[in-house]
Amino acid sequence: MNFLKKKLPIIMLAALVVSVAAAIVLLAVAVPNSDATYKTVLSVICASLFFVLAALIVAYFLFSRDTEPNFFLFDRAKKRNISVDHLNFTIVNERMTFFLTLVCEKPEDLWQEGVLEDNRKFGYRGVYKPLVAYKMLYDLGDKDNTALWDIVKNATPETIASVCNALERGGETEMVKAFRYIYENFREDDKKMRDFVCGNLRYLRGKMLAYVKRHIELFY
Repeated sequence: MNFLKKKLPIIMLAALVVSVAAAIVLLAVAVPNSDATYKTVLSVICASLFFVLAALIVAYFLFSRDTEPNFFLFDRAKKRNISVDHLNFTIVNERMTFFLTLVCEKPEDLWQEGVLEDNRKFGYRGVYKPLVAYKMLYDLGDKDNTALWDIVKNATPETIASVCNALERGGETEMVKAFRYIYENFREDDKKMRDFVCGNLRYLRGKMLAYVKRHIELFY
């Protein structure tokens, strides 16, 4: 389907060029020397070409717009999906803020109740899990809320493990190693953790956006 959507403009252009060229040849060269029967056949051919062009135009409008909304791409004002090339972190972050309201009552609960262990809440094959883990860390550093840091500091090893496992599902390695190391060795010193997370906000933004774009077909 996506291949056809990408190639359809090229197919239409090629068909248009061929049709126009054929019509010019038939009308300019063949018609003056043809009899009534030939002109009738020619009329049928031309009419068929117009039907083909009309069908291609209809197909273009059908395939050029998505028939169902994508969680990250759907523009409610325009009532259609935007191009993935126009997707940015602001959109991803806003949609993930909304998504968190679907999986827990308060964002703080993610660090207390082991929400990430419930596979039913995170889409096909848990595709949202890495994003939720990235979002948890991003909000932690972006909001830099002391009360939330206290919750994280007192999070159970199982909760920290679930966050790390979710990140690893998304292909994260080095950040997981650093996060685990700081948690295990400097748990009571939240400045270490704050410096680490706050210093990686730009990295987290890039990873969240890249993850969504890489898996965009799974968010329909």
